[in-house]
Amino acid sequence: MNQPNDFIPVSKPYFWGDESRYVAEAIGEGWISSKGRFLNEFEAAFSSYLGVKHAVAVSSGTTALHLAVDVLGIGEGDEVIVPDFVMIAPVYALLYQKAIPVPVDADSSWNIDPAGIERKITPRTKAILVVHTYGLPADMEAIGKIAARFNLPVIEDCAEALGSEINGVKVGRFSDVACFSFYANKVITTGEGGMLVTNRDDLFDLATAKRNMCFGDGLENQYTHEHIGFSYRMTNLQAAVGLAQMSHIDEATERKIRIGEKYGELLAGVRGLTLPPESDNSTNVYWAYGILVDEDFGISRQEIQGKLKESGIATRRFFTPIHRQPVCKELIKDDDFPVSDKLWRQGLYLPTFVGMSDEQIARIAGRIIELGNKK
Repeated sequence: MNQPNDFIPVSKPYFWGDESRYVAEAIGEGWISSKGRFLNEFEAAFSSYLGVKHAVAVSSGTTALHLAVDVLGIGEGDEVIVPDFVMIAPVYALLYQKAIPVPVDADSSWNIDPAGIERKITPRTKAILVVHTYGLPADMEAIGKIAARFNLPVIEDCAEALGSEINGVKVGRFSDVACFSFYANKVITTGEGGMLVTNRDDLFDLATAKRNMCFGDGLENQYTHEHIGFSYRMTNLQAAVGLAQMSHIDEATERKIRIGEKYGELLAGVRGLTLPPESDNSTNVYWAYGILVDEDFGISRQEIQGKLKESGIATRRFFTPIHRQPVCKELIKDDDFPVSDKLWRQGLYLPTFVGMSDEQIARIAGRIIELGNKK
């Protein structure tokens, strides 16, 4: 469907200029699949940026999550603590292993509530899976203390929070294993693709083998497989794009932060709107700029989305909570999640992409303000 020239999408990728040159180099060198110098360089650049020991490039953020769950030995009947308010990918990673997601309600940060985690831990609990929602980190200090007390590994889903920091330390460094996504709507992109990072040598070795089907060593044993592996490889072409994007990661995150701040300046004080939460010790990179629409605004969240669409402005509703997902209905018995239910009912997020102009932000905010308190 053709869109008007002034249409503003929720997201779109931004290219800095070297991406096509690097891809052409990869093609010219003949390495287009799952080996090549760009893969090695992309992994090295990514691990260096985060300050972690190992990075393993994979085919998507979801496969990174599944690989993380698998290498931690989580399997059938094991319980894993997850946020109730979350995109479905980390839950899928558990369901692939026939593990049981145990959701915990959100707190005022829209992230998993640390106070609710301990109440859900049982003898069957094998890990805590944390998601940094919409670019704002979860309370990893509190979560880390709980994990240490119960001797549980932690998985960080950082798909929405690349570049976010807690007390100057980047997310991805607060867990046994962390996962990132490079889908086209993320802070940097490879089209599809993801990354698993860890400081643990054992998890790195296992993840490296398993992403490539656990081929054996040497010519004689190459096709002898001692473990179940997966075809979760990133291509050298994708890594070429990723390496070019990594050269501008600071510019990308700075722009995302500025977009969030600009929205905040323009929408501050609008009656009936709740703006994204902030934290004194964390950096929000505003992967998505979310707002909650209360009755005092004058029209509903659905009506705002409809009116903005008529004005050529795309939006998205907030994620459906895990306890409301049909795919989980046989597993989740608890239905008391007031915060995530409120987020689901009232929340929508606005366009936020690196190439977005201040004029576009002003147009969106201005239209929202016009709609406010009008029946």
